[in-house]
Amino acid sequence: MHTKTASCVSPLTASVFSPTYRTFRHARSKPEFKADKPSTPFGLVALRRRTSGIPARSASSFMRRALNTLRATNDTVNSSAENCHATEIREAQEDREAAETLIAVANSKDFADDEQLEPGINLIQSDFRRNGDILHSTSSDTTSTKRDCTSFNSNPPLHRPRSKSSSNSYATCSAPLQDLELFDPIFLGAVASGLVGAALYVTQIRKAKRGDIGRSNVGSRTTEQANGERLLGFHENNGANPGSLTTLELSDDNAIERVSFDAAPATAGNVTPSVSSKSREISGEFKRQLRNMMSDLRRFSTVDLHGRNLGDDGTSYVSEALAFNDAVLCLDMSANGISERGVIAMCEALQNNACLEMLSLSSNNLQDAGTVALATYLETNPSINTLNLNSCGIGDAGAVALAKMLKKNTTLTALELNNNSIDYEGTCAIAMALAENSTLEMLSMSGNYVGGLGASALANGMISNEGIKGLMLNGNDIGNIGIESLCRALSSRKTKLSNLDIGNNGIGHEAGPYLAAYIKDDGELSSLNLYMNELCDLGAIEICNALKHNAGIEILDIGGNNILAAGAEALAEALMENETLRTLELGYNPIGPKGGALLANAVKFHSKISTLRMGWCKITKEGAWHIADAIKYNQCVTTLDLRGNELGDEGCAALAHSLSLVNENLTSLDLGYNEIKDKGAFALAQAIKNNADGCIASISVNNNYITKFGEVALTEAVELVQELNPDRDLYVQF
Repeated sequence: MHTKTASCVSPLTASVFSPTYRTFRHARSKPEFKADKPSTPFGLVALRRRTSGIPARSASSFMRRALNTLRATNDTVNSSAENCHATEIREAQEDREAAETLIAVANSKDFADDEQLEPGINLIQSDFRRNGDILHSTSSDTTSTKRDCTSFNSNPPLHRPRSKSSSNSYATCSAPLQDLELFDPIFLGAVASGLVGAALYVTQIRKAKRGDIGRSNVGSRTTEQANGERLLGFHENNGANPGSLTTLELSDDNAIERVSFDAAPATAGNVTPSVSSKSREISGEFKRQLRNMMSDLRRFSTVDLHGRNLGDDGTSYVSEALAFNDAVLCLDMSANGISERGVIAMCEALQNNACLEMLSLSSNNLQDAGTVALATYLETNPSINTLNLNSCGIGDAGAVALAKMLKKNTTLTALELNNNSIDYEGTCAIAMALAENSTLEMLSMSGNYVGGLGASALANGMISNEGIKGLMLNGNDIGNIGIESLCRALSSRKTKLSNLDIGNNGIGHEAGPYLAAYIKDDGELSSLNLYMNELCDLGAIEICNALKHNAGIEILDIGGNNILAAGAEALAEALMENETLRTLELGYNPIGPKGGALLANAVKFHSKISTLRMGWCKITKEGAWHIADAIKYNQCVTTLDLRGNELGDEGCAALAHSLSLVNENLTSLDLGYNEIKDKGAFALAQAIKNNADGCIASISVNNNYITKFGEVALTEAVELVQELNPDRDLYVQF
C-alpha cells in the first residue's frame, strides 16, 4: 500500500509536498475547510457550515461539555507526557479532536452573552496551544513509544493566531500537522515520495557537475533527453556547463509531458543564462529558400539577393552556385549580414567563375578583415568590373588593401566606397594607387574622412592618372584648401572628368575663382554638384561667369548655397547664353520674388532647361506670376518644382491659368508646402478640365490646407479627364 501511494506522487512535486489538513466529520453536518495559509501547519482554517446539525437551544450545553472535555484532555496529556506512554498520548489526541469538533459546530451568534463566553474561548485556545506544544514534541519520533521526558521542554511554544468570523461562518483553530496518525499510510507514502524525489534531484545535480547529463552509457542521448534539451534550449560549448539555459524555444515535435527530469538545469548562485552565439541553422524553410536562390543564380544573368538575411552560413551555402557559373553577370548581395567568413567562402567559389561582372556587397559588416580578404582575391580576378562596398565599415587598413589591389587589378572600372571610415592614411594609399592604375574610371568616396589634406593627396595622384572620369567626394569636409589643390590638378590632367561631386564640403566663396577656372578648362564636364556649400553671391557670380564659356555642363546642382537676388541675376544672364544646361537645381536659396522674376524671364525664351527645381526659394505669389507667364511660352520645361514658396491661392491660381492653356511639354508640377486652400484647389481642378488633352501627368499639392471640398473637386477633374482620354494617366497627390 505504501509503494502504490508513493508512485502516485511525482518526484518534482514531492519536494514541496505538504499534507492537507484533516477534516472534521459530524453525523448531521458536513463542514468545508478553506486554508488561509496552507503552507503554515498551524494556520487558521476558515470553516463554513452548510447546515447545522445541532439545535440552537443546545449551544450552551455543547460549549460547557466542550470545556469540560478539554480540561480533562489537558490533564490526560500532561500525565501521558510525564510517563512517556504512546497509547495514552493517542487517546489524548482523540479526546482533543472531539473537543475541537464540539467547539467548531457551535454557533457563536446563538450565545446570549458574548462577554461570558470570551474567557472560555480564550481558555480553550490556551489549552489548544499547550496541548499542541506537547503533541509536537511527542509525535516527532514515529518509531519509538517512549522518550526522555525532558525533550518536551526542548522546543519553544508555537503561538497560533486567532481567527475572527465575519458572517454566519465558524472559526476554529486547525488541527496541527502533528495530529496525523503516526502510521498513517498516506502520510508515510508522501514522505517516502519526497525522499525519493530529493534523492533523484541530488543525483542529477552531481551528474550535471560531471557533465553526464544528456549522455548515455554508449555516448548517445535518449529520446526524452533530446526532447528536453530542445525544449529548454540547452547547448554545450567548449568546457561550458551543459546545463546552461538559453532562450526558450518550442517546436511542434516537443511535448511538455515528455520532458524528463534529466533535462532540469543545474544552476548555482546568480548565474546569468548564457546566450547562444550559434549561427543560423540551415534547415527547413531557410534551406528551401537557399536552394531557390541557387537555382536563380544558375538561370538568370541578374540576381537580386538584397536584404535576405543570409549571414555567413547562408552566403557560404549560396556561393556554391557561383562556382563554374556562366549565367549570372550581376549579383546584389547587399544588406545580408555578411562578414569576413562569408566573404572568404564567396571568394573561394569565385575562383572558378569567369563571368561575374558586377558585385554589390554594400551594407554588410565586412570591416577591414573582410575587405582584405576580398581585395586579395580581386588582385587576380579577370571579370569583375564594378564593385560596390558602400557602408561596410571599411577603415584605413581596408583602404590600404584595396589600394594594393588597384595596383595589380586590370579589370575593375568602378569602385564605390561611400559611407565608410576611410581617413587620411587610407586616402593617401588610394591616391598612390591611382597614380599607377589606368583602368579605373569611376571612384566614389563620399561620406568618409578625406579632409583637405586627403584631397590634396588625391589631387597629386590624379595628375598622373589617365583613367578616372568620375570622382565623387561628397561630404568629406574638403574645404577651400582641398578644393584649390583638386581644381588645379584636374585642370592639368590630360583626361578630363565628366562627373564631379564635391557637395557638402564646406566650400566658401573664396574657392569661387578656382572652381570657375576649372569649369572653363574642362569642356567634357557634364555634371557638377556643388550642393550645400557656402558659395553665396560672390562664389555664384564667379561660377555663372564660367558657365557662359562652358559648352559641356548639362546638370548643375547649386542648391543650398545661400544665394540671394544678386546671384540669381548672374545665373539668369548665364542661362541666356548657355545652350547646354538641361537640369538646374536651385533649391534652398533665398532668391526672393525678384530673383524668381529674373530667372523666369531667362527661361521664357532663351533657356533650354527641361528640369527646373526652385523649392524653398521664397518666391511668393509675386514671383509665381512671372513663372506662370514663362510657362505659357516656354517649350522646354517638363518638370517644375516650386515647393515651399508661400504661393497661396493667388499664386496657385496664376499657375492654374497657364495650365488651362494648351501645353505640350510640362508633365510634372510640385506645389507642396505652399499654404494653398480650397480656392486654389478649385482653380487647379478647373484648369485640368479645360485642358483635358494636355500633357500634365502629375500634380502634387500635399501638405497644404485643402479640405475635403477641394479634394473632391480635384478628384472629379481627374475622373473627367480619364473618361475623355482613357489612355492618359493623370495623378494628383494630396
